[in-house]
Amino acid sequence: MENKEIIEKSKEIIRKMDGVLKVERLSNINILNLIDIESNIDINLVPIINDGMKECFRRDVTLVIFKKGNFRIPPSPTVLLINNDGKILGHDIFTEEEKEKFENDDNALFLSEDFVVFRKEHQESKKYLNQECFILPPVDFPELEVIDDIKDIISSSPSTHSDEYLKKTYGFDNDSSIATILVAYSFK
Repeated sequence: MENKEIIEKSKEIIRKMDGVLKVERLSNINILNLIDIESNIDINLVPIINDGMKECFRRDVTLVIFKKGNFRIPPSPTVLLINNDGKILGHDIFTEEEKEKFENDDNALFLSEDFVVFRKEHQESKKYLNQECFILPPVDFPELEVIDDIKDIISSSPSTHSDEYLKKTYGFDNDSSIATILVAYSFK
């Protein structure tokens, strides 16, 4: 299969997923603009590092998905709070089962209804003056594993500013009911 056919096949698989409104391949200009946006977000009180997006841009193809709330739940956390030793101090949660599990855990503290911090780990980190940061990690995207001609498939959540840029660029303005996800892969 030729690369254009592979890209179309991947876009078609994604289009058929619940909640998907649109799928587009990012241009080099889009990628450069996103790199610029992401490089300016580390000035926050707690730095945000988008490792997932960095990994996406190392692949041959990066797609952007515009989705509504009924899109499937990610297979792993999309936001991690870590210290400079790499210890996970908290992460986002997606299911009622996870929420119930952490509600019954004395070590868990909810920062919001969908983000939990682990008290013991957080307190230990503070003892040693470790700096904390939020990491947006690469996340598996198993739906494209059926395509034999691609490898190194990952997805990533863009930061809020990058999400706004993508929605504006592709005609969704700043509709808060729509979110974006990047999906990337390389050719075999």
